[in-house]
Amino acid sequence: MLQAIRDKFTGWIAIVFIVLISMTLVISFGNMDQTPLQDDVVITVNGEEITLFEFQEEFSNKLVEFQDLLGDEVPEVLEQSIKESAAEDLIIRRLLLDYLSESGYRVSPEYVAELIRTNETFLLGGEFNIENYKAILASQGVTIDQFENDLRLQLEIDQLRRGFIETAFITNAEFTQFIELQMQERTGQLLTVDSSRFMDQIVIDPSEVNDYYQNNLDLFQSNEEVDVEYLEISIEDVAQQVEFTADDLKEYYENNLDRFVTNEERKSSHILVAIDGDTTDEQAADLIGEIQLKLETESFEDLAKQYSDDPGSAAQGGDLGWAETGLFVPEFESALFSMNVGEVSAPVKTDFGYHLIRMDDIKTGEQQSFDEIEYELELEYSRQLAEEELFELADQMADLTLQSYNELASVADKMNLELNALDSFSRTGSTFLHQDPEMVNILFSPGSIELGENTPLFQIGDSVIVARAKSHRLPATREFSSVQSDIESFLMNNRAMSLANDYAEELRGQEALSFADLATEEGIKSEDFQILRNSTNYPRGLTEAIFSMHKDLIDQEIVVFSEMDSVYLAKVSSVSTGNLSFFSDQERSDAKSDLSQQYGSEDLSSLAQSLRDNAEVFIEPGLYEGLFDL
Repeated sequence: MLQAIRDKFTGWIAIVFIVLISMTLVISFGNMDQTPLQDDVVITVNGEEITLFEFQEEFSNKLVEFQDLLGDEVPEVLEQSIKESAAEDLIIRRLLLDYLSESGYRVSPEYVAELIRTNETFLLGGEFNIENYKAILASQGVTIDQFENDLRLQLEIDQLRRGFIETAFITNAEFTQFIELQMQERTGQLLTVDSSRFMDQIVIDPSEVNDYYQNNLDLFQSNEEVDVEYLEISIEDVAQQVEFTADDLKEYYENNLDRFVTNEERKSSHILVAIDGDTTDEQAADLIGEIQLKLETESFEDLAKQYSDDPGSAAQGGDLGWAETGLFVPEFESALFSMNVGEVSAPVKTDFGYHLIRMDDIKTGEQQSFDEIEYELELEYSRQLAEEELFELADQMADLTLQSYNELASVADKMNLELNALDSFSRTGSTFLHQDPEMVNILFSPGSIELGENTPLFQIGDSVIVARAKSHRLPATREFSSVQSDIESFLMNNRAMSLANDYAEELRGQEALSFADLATEEGIKSEDFQILRNSTNYPRGLTEAIFSMHKDLIDQEIVVFSEMDSVYLAKVSSVSTGNLSFFSDQERSDAKSDLSQQYGSEDLSSLAQSLRDNAEVFIEPGLYEGLFDL
């Protein structure tokens, strides 16, 4: 985040930002030996370092996933588990990437370039636009190198996963057994006992409620919270105030003519013989030479399909599509942009192996007229003016917040901004401020809590933000009166479920009576079921309980399963195994693919676990216990 600010805010305003940040580090963090910083190493994996910032990002991403899943704030009781999961994911990822590197798994830059060129996010008018590509990444605070490296690493992991899946060996016997088990169907009868029928029998003594409260005080702790006030200047708001004339726009066009020239593009194809763990440099050179000779009698497309090690282009006969300069590695690009249409290069060596390159077509660069790009010009020019204005406003805000280091009301008045509030702000959550872990850390730092200091200016999305903590509340035990009714409801529900389970066991003992008779006599819900292993029309746990019963015990054993506010009694009357003869060719193919993925995923998990078991891993002891505030 700090780097993103420095990249965007140039000149003396950057100096102001750095001063603000430095002041905050001195005042807010105090003793540097006791307070962890963003670049502190919190995990080492075989000597490789994982910083606090990396961990915070992973933890924050997982929190968001859980919040989306739960539709609410994540309970504090789950936070440690999420922290542990985040740490393990980072460890496994690092180990897998090292394994990929050592094993020779590599994704060619040509394949990465192809994916980028065809990504609709980066297209303008249906065509890849390098300036649009750069602008989008810049807006996210990501460099081209970072993005392309992350994409390459993800592709390599996907390549490893596919390798396991595609090489999973499945015998006919295994496949038949899989179908028989996976597509097995069980039928029977189901009784449902709702706990609500016992509610009127339950009386909770007030002393029980109080005793539960006193014995479980740890369950009734509030979050550490601050009440936050903040100022925001968004580029969208600034853009609404930007004004310019048609003459201004034309002048902008004239002053930037060199930017509005379409770059020369070249359409090419290639054949790659990779240098990897299975193929030495000498072997790759010999093979590319043999392929070059074959071009005298065979088509380039057929040879690419047969020999090329580039998975992205081989199936298309080596076609790499259209590309400007800057998308290929230097050796490849130098050769391509020195060739004529129809020419095939001599073998070109890159870090990925040996290439034969065919130059298929050329689009020369052309000057774009004002009328052709007027709409794009308006967007670009207004954005530029808005950014310039935003920087000026940010400059003013930085100066004012430096002068009024522990209040924002005067800054709001002088800049005619609304002073916004976020009450009960905790370390976890889903507000836009939580998008930046560093902002959260500073709001809970000593300088913020004890002195009410303003934070440095932060760029979050397209907004510049400054905030401060108005008040602070440590975790505390909630008053009994505020949780009394919740405890009473909890105890009543538990008591009702206990009675429901006892009642279900009584029914279970009346084997002489059919489920239909029991339902009639007892006034409870009864139904027939017909269920597959992957059925979703019943609770997952109930389905698993039904299929855990040995098939030899059907019609003899009654399964009892409890979930939420219901207790289920299930009796299986028949079992039908899956039969391949009932499957179409497509269904068989899909089922075999599913089994391959299952086996491959299990093999990949085993590899990851083996790497983890044999790795030297150190995790800072305080990472999960709150020493490192997240």
